[in-house]
Formats: sequence, C-alpha cells, structure tokens
Amino acid sequence: MGHDYLTKYGIDPVQVSTNSGSTARKETLPRDIKDMIDSETEKDPSPVVGVDIVGNHVDIPNETVAFPDGGLRAWLCVAGGIAGMFCGYGLAPSAGAFQTWYKNNYLSEYTQSQVAWIGGIQAFVTFGLSIVTGSIFDLYGHKHLMISGTFLLTLGYCLLSLSNKYYQIFLCHTTLIAIGMNFMLIASLGVVGHWFSKRRGLAFGTISTGASIGAIVWPLIWANAPQKIGFGWTMRLIAFICLINGIIAFLLLRTRLPPKPPGPFFRFEAFKSLPYCLLGLSAFTWAFGFFFWNVFIGTYGNLRGWNEIGPYFLIFTMIGSTLFRIPSGFIADRIGCYNITIISNIIMTLLLWLLLVSKTIASTIIISVLFGMSSATFVSLQAPCVGRLCKDMRFAGTYVGMNMFITSLAQIVGPPSSGALLGTGSKQDQLDRFPHATILAGTMLTLSTIALIGARLCQDKRLLAFV
Repeated sequence: MGHDYLTKYGIDPVQVSTNSGSTARKETLPRDIKDMIDSETEKDPSPVVGVDIVGNHVDIPNETVAFPDGGLRAWLCVAGGIAGMFCGYGLAPSAGAFQTWYKNNYLSEYTQSQVAWIGGIQAFVTFGLSIVTGSIFDLYGHKHLMISGTFLLTLGYCLLSLSNKYYQIFLCHTTLIAIGMNFMLIASLGVVGHWFSKRRGLAFGTISTGASIGAIVWPLIWANAPQKIGFGWTMRLIAFICLINGIIAFLLLRTRLPPKPPGPFFRFEAFKSLPYCLLGLSAFTWAFGFFFWNVFIGTYGNLRGWNEIGPYFLIFTMIGSTLFRIPSGFIADRIGCYNITIISNIIMTLLLWLLLVSKTIASTIIISVLFGMSSATFVSLQAPCVGRLCKDMRFAGTYVGMNMFITSLAQIVGPPSSGALLGTGSKQDQLDRFPHATILAGTMLTLSTIALIGARLCQDKRLLAFV
C-alpha cells in the first residue's frame, strides 16, 4: 500500500520518512484526511506501524516499514555480507577438515569423540551466542560487532598458530575464534535484513554464497597448506584472510532501520507461537544431521581407505551448496521460503540415508554434491523463515538469535555423540559402526522435515499457499 495510500489522500509521498522518531499523532492532520484514514481503519483494523508525514506521526493501516529491495546501497550491503559470511559462517563447516587433520597429526592419541568436542563446542558458541548478539545488533547496529569479530578471529588464529596441545587448540577454537565468527555472522545477517523484504530470500541466498565459498576454501587450505608451509603459517594465512574480509565487510555494511527500544535479550513470547516452536525443533534436528555430515564425511572416506579423496568429500558438498544458494533464494521469493525448504529437506534426508549403501568413490561424490545442494536451502533461508514469524522486525535479530541458540544445542551434542558411536579400535571396526551414526543422523533429519511441515501448516493449511 504505502505511497499509493498517501497519494490517495492528497499527501505528497516524498515527504514521508519511515525513520523519523516524531511522536505527534494523526489528530494534528486536517479533519478530512483524519476521517478518511479512520474510515480505512474500520475497513481493515489490522496492526499498524507508524510513519512520519511532514513531521506528524500517523498510524496507517497495513503499512510496514518500507524496504528498498534493491539499489546500489542495498547490494553493496549484500557484497559486504558475503565477505562477512565467508568468515562468520564459512569457517563453521570446516570443522570436518580440522577434525581429520588434528586426528591424523597433533591429536592422533585422542578418540574421534574427543577431537569432535573441539568442533562441537566451537559451533555451539558460534551459534549459541546469537541469543545475546542478536539483541546487541538490534540495539547498537553492526559496527562494534564487526570490528570486535574481526579482531577476535584474527587473534584466535594467530594464537592457534603457536598451539600443538589439546587444551591450547580447544581454547583457541572455542573462545576467540568461535566468538569472532559469531560477531561477524550476526552483523552480516542483520544488516542485509534491513534492506530487503519482498526480495529477502534472494538477498539472503546471495550472501550465503559467502559461507559456501568459505566452506570450500577453508577445507582446501586445511588439506593442502600445512604440508607445504607448515601448520603455523597456515593458521597465520587464515588469520590474514579473515582480517581482509572483516575490513571489506565493515566498509560496505550499513544499517538502515532505527534501533529497537531496550529490552530483554530473550523474548519468551516467541515460544507462545507454535510455528516458532516447531521451527526451533526443526532447526535443532536439522543441525544434528547436517553437522554429522560435515564433521564425519571426510572420516568416512579415510575409514574406507580413500585417503587421498576423503578430505575432498566435504569440498564436493560445499560446491553443491554454493551452486544452489542463490537459486534457492530466488525460488523462495516465488513459492515461499517454507515451501522450498521443506522440499529440499526431504531430498537432503533421502540422500543421507543413501550413504548407508554408498560403497564407491563415485557414488559418494554424487551424493555429496546433491547433499550440499539440498542443504543450501535451510542455511540460506533459516533467517527469513524466522523473520516471517516475527511481528515486529525491530526484534528480528532477537528472534533469529534465539533460533540459532536452539540450533547450537544440536552442534554441541551431535558430533561428540556420533563420534562416540564410532568408538575406537581399528579402521574396520569404526567403519562397521559408521552406519549406527548415520542412522541416528538420518532419523534427526527426518524429524526436522516433519517439524518444518508442521510449522508451515500452522501458518497456512492450503497446499499451494505462499508460505
């Protein structure tokens, strides 16, 4: 509605500012315009959001905060988001790469489960901290988060370059690196949400390509650089790349919406919504299955004796993910973010079950690429799915943060649980037990799909509805 509505009443839409803080009410308008607005309110008494008209605050039915949905400034923010996501989210899937490297080198005397705790706790902090940083972003914007995140991530990898003991590696990954990743992730996601509404799926799908590219680049570095330049210089190389991307993200990102009023970091009213609860359950079980794949698909290759190709299964997965990030957002803007995510989740679940019967390198590569493509949708559209359930977009960061906290709970228990199922012993013993961990992860993904379907039906039971 928006500008057409104002023009209808003879008000110049150019004089409308959605970002002003004026508190004057519509009673200050001419009587005839006030009566016409009141008559429209009687026809459609839906919730309203205020805008300013020539210095006067007017409540307009069905009006929401205007989003540019494009333009140079908006797409520059997307570019900055790509740089931020390259480090903030792109480093998370590399847990499988450093799991394999640490197990084969510095931490060979530790079990798979013990090594998996490093990636599990790192992921828990990275996503779980969102429950706090989401609200910090809503209150103060992105600048402090991006500066702090870049500094912590760079420092973390510099200190990791000097580490070779379990406790040293554990502390670097689970404190400085994890917190830095979280700050960059939330800043990137939050800013882009300020600029897009109708094209939000495309925007989030586009910035998530940064995560996919990172998820390809980081495992490649882990698989090749330590043998050529040593572990220490590999970590310093990663630190330098993170520093450069953090600077780029800081320069390009800009917030647009006014800050939310001070409030709690945790909004309990969200859990009064059944769709939000079901989406949280779906996110938890999805993350359990997804991170099982990311952490252990390389291990699966090594256990089968495919030592040279094993570390690259994760890279094949991320190549597939990159290919479908933008298309998934484009499709979501046309059929709905829930609809496309459900379809992708079903395919992703079937592919994980197929791993049980994959006995060749070729079939595992194909499954890896397709698994990556299908997993791209949830990664790209998790925030838009949550945002659809948020009635006031000023609190979107808090809602997304709470959902990511739920996601992080799966990441702290998922990889160690799967590692415990693999157990110890010879490679053949662990390979014989690998189906047990696969079945657990497949069951979790099945539950995720069921919960997501429930969240979608709670919003609209029509089969072809845009949800």
